[in-house]
Amino acid sequence: MKVLIIEDEAHIAAAMKALLKKLRPEAEIVGVTTNISDSRRMIESHPDLDIIFSDIRIDDGLSFTIFESVKTEAMIVFTTAYNEYALKAFDFHCVDYLLKPVTEKTLEVTLLKCESRTARIDNAVIRAITEEILSRSVRYRQRILLHVGRETSIWPVSRISYITTEKGVTSAFLDNGQAGIVNYSITDLAESLPPETFLRINRQAIVNIGSIAKLSRGDSRENTLTLAEPYSGITFPISQEKKKQLQELLDR
Repeated sequence: MKVLIIEDEAHIAAAMKALLKKLRPEAEIVGVTTNISDSRRMIESHPDLDIIFSDIRIDDGLSFTIFESVKTEAMIVFTTAYNEYALKAFDFHCVDYLLKPVTEKTLEVTLLKCESRTARIDNAVIRAITEEILSRSVRYRQRILLHVGRETSIWPVSRISYITTEKGVTSAFLDNGQAGIVNYSITDLAESLPPETFLRINRQAIVNIGSIAKLSRGDSRENTLTLAEPYSGITFPISQEKKKQLQELLDR
């Protein structure tokens, strides 16, 4: 059994690898990819893949776009922290759907399901699933609880300028200069905040695009994002890929 894991969170990918090795010691994990372009290349270079475990929201977008342009006979198992993408279509052609965190029990059920079928997923099914998912109306978070000391306040997410995480603590910074702790991981927030307003620029930060003052490129060709008031002294490095995503959002 040859397996590819598409997952942009290193600890989640490591946990999936450990579970697979425990449940199927003979499985060959050909690699772990974190973005669309690397995933496409990996699938193209391994036409004999048996199963692909793919997170839905990865570094540079929805993973469904991978399968729109790459032909594969592998069985696809989608994973996500939110169930808004669940479709009945995942119940056939050995396409399955796992809600994070993936457990030994749920993974075993999925593996048995895949092993019991000989039919492989085809591109027509993937396209149909993709079109239905992208046409669905998804409800994103509208408010957030901000904890400061013993006080908790409620704010609309539109007031958030940026969010950071450090040593497992997630902090949100509002447009009035106020800041506080949020009881969600940055991954959870990246998936639940309106994607037309917020962009996860790296593993440690999410930025409200309305709070960006400028983008600049240094001598080393590294891109830098600078925030507007009241955070005008704060900058973040941003990859060329993320810069392109940001420009696409700004052009909408």
